[in-house]
Amino acid sequence: MVKKRWKTFIIAFIVGCSLIFGWGVSSGLQGLAQAHTKSVDRATGNFTVGEEFYLQYCSTCHIPIPPAVLPQETWQRILENPGNHYGVRIEGLTGFTQRLMWQYLQNYSRQLLRDEIRPQYMAQSRYFFALHPKVDLPTPTTINTCIQCHPQAQDFNYRVDF
Repeated sequence: MVKKRWKTFIIAFIVGCSLIFGWGVSSGLQGLAQAHTKSVDRATGNFTVGEEFYLQYCSTCHIPIPPAVLPQETWQRILENPGNHYGVRIEGLTGFTQRLMWQYLQNYSRQLLRDEIRPQYMAQSRYFFALHPKVDLPTPTTINTCIQCHPQAQDFNYRVDF
């Protein structure tokens, strides 16, 4: 009878230790994955392909802007006319890649409020300022000034360690 209890205790102890160890490893790996996330809002699931196309087409000419900086309506306008992207023609962009990019940008950005004017540039976007509370922004604030605070922005890494 004592041997049976002893075996049960040992098995329960091993199972308990295994659960605690597994939980600890899982938590550690999750933290490690978050530490290596390059974007502020990391794309998941079906949106990763759209993010890859976004980075491929957009970061060749300028730093890739996080989708949350501009509203959906601005992203839609940009994607609808790749022949005139702020005076530049985006080559090689197909309807298929536009659709995948749109799904990604739409999911990771926000809609405008009713009667809100659609911003053309990030410095006109209330979302940009909401993401930068109490930050003394350079004047003028342009896509090129992001690197002053986000030195890894070219790699789509906007994390700032203060």
